[in-house]
Order: sequence, then structure tokens, then C-alpha cells
Amino acid sequence: MEVKSIVGSSFGAELHGLDLLSDVSDETIAFVLGTLFDHRVVVIKNQHLDEEAYLAFGRKLGTPVAHPLEHLRLAGFPEIEAIGNTQERDKDASVRNGAAFWHTDQCYEANPASIISLYARRTPCQGGETLISDLRAAYDDLDQDTKDQIDQLVVHHNYSAGGDGYGETSAPPIKTSDQADRLRPVRHRLVMQHPSTRQKSLYAVTGFATGIEGMTENESAHLLQSLKDHVLKPGYQFTHRHVTGDITLIDLFQTLHSAVPVEFSTSQADARLLWRLGIKNSPDALKNTWKLDLPPDSAT
Repeated sequence: MEVKSIVGSSFGAELHGLDLLSDVSDETIAFVLGTLFDHRVVVIKNQHLDEEAYLAFGRKLGTPVAHPLEHLRLAGFPEIEAIGNTQERDKDASVRNGAAFWHTDQCYEANPASIISLYARRTPCQGGETLISDLRAAYDDLDQDTKDQIDQLVVHHNYSAGGDGYGETSAPPIKTSDQADRLRPVRHRLVMQHPSTRQKSLYAVTGFATGIEGMTENESAHLLQSLKDHVLKPGYQFTHRHVTGDITLIDLFQTLHSAVPVEFSTSQADARLLWRLGIKNSPDALKNTWKLDLPPDSAT
């Protein structure tokens, strides 16, 4: 395997020479994850997996979980979400562009996802990129007084608050009372200590964040907005263009991301399809080093 920097990125990496059909050993997975945690984004080049093989790879990274909104799941493979612009449901812009705002996937769940995997099955000639921001570097660059102020803070997150993106873009809408029941507000630390490396990073500062414990609404809004402004400075970002056959892994504990909106497909030239996996829990290859530091229970 060969690790190369992603052109135009100060933090992402590409992995060349890995065939996930023939090699998903613990040693290989540990190398992939170590590279991911160092670089925050890893693109595994030129893969040829069907649904079962892709899901098997996801299970080596941790526990793939079904998206809480059933209508987004791939038929026959509920852990896989089909993100695209070719299906009948994708005519609805709130579904097709439901990730076109800065956010962290599944921070709105009590046990948050740690990794997302995006397998590019079809990619348009133009558009369909993913914007990614480096929250670890953004945290490192804060002055010490700010770090001291925020290190112990706890943020509330709510799926229903997801939005603030391009125009009126928001997270795909909840459609049933069961979905609403399983997407109640949750709490997470504002500064996440990575469960494997123990390095600190800002976590999910925008997208689904609704307030900070111990602060007034105005104080919370001001601090979250200032942190959002900080992490979205151009120096922390890059625009990732998906290539058909590539699998992009994103470390959710150290990044924010946003899709770039696409129109509904009218031909193969503008068709987009990504198979998404949301991964939780400890990877088997790293169980001895994995420790997720969630905030203590609170009655607030």
C-alpha cells in the first residue's frame, strides 16, 4: 500500500494498492484506521465491491448502523444509505440535498457515529463534491484561554434543528412518529478526545447543535457561531471530488463536512450515487485502544 497526500488538502490522504476484495485482515484494517485518524480523511482508490462485500468491509471498521430514517435506506441492505439524484425520491430536494449544510453525521444520537464511509458508484461530470473541514487543526490553533473556557462544555444536539446550509437546505425531514421518538435531543462534549488517539478536537459545532449547558441562549449562540466562523476558515477546508470506485472514509470526531447541492439527474453524465455507511463502536482491530468519552448523565 502507498499513502499519498490528497492534492489541495492539508490533511487528507489517499491509499493506493489496496484491494478490499482480497485483503481485509486486522493488520490491514488497523493500518487504514491509523492512517484515517492521522489524516482525518482517507480515500481508498479503485475498489470493486458489491453490497455484501462493502458491508463486510464496514463491519471491520466497527458497527454499521441503519440510518434512523427508513426511507433513506438501500433496499435489502438497511445499513447502506443510497445518496444520489436518480431515484424517484430524489426529485425532492430535501432528500437529494439533505446533507448540503455543515454538519457531523449522527451527532444527534446518544452513541454517535465515529466514521462515515462513502463509496462512489456513479459520479457526475461536474458537481457532487463534499466539502470537509479539519476540526482538530482548528482546535489546536485556538488560544489557551479559549481552550480552557470550552474544554469541559457540553452541547445539546437535535436532529430537527439540522440545517443552515445552502438557501433553505436542511436535513431530510422526519416522516413518522417512530422516527421522531428515536431522534430526541442528546448531549455531547464540545471538545472531543479521540477514542483511539486521545487527541483533542472540536466536535459538531454546527449543523445540529442547539445550545450549551450552563449558558443562556444568546451566550450559546454567540460561542457556537464564533467557533463555526473559526472552523470554516478556508485554511481548514478542502473540496473533495468523488471518483467512481473510490471509498472515502471521514473521521467524524475530527471533521465537519457538507455536500455540494446537485440537481435531479437527467442523464448518465450528471448521475450521482454514493453508498454511505455510518459506523459506530470499537473496531475489532483497535478494541484495546478505543475509549469514547461521553459526558456524564444530566437531569437538564
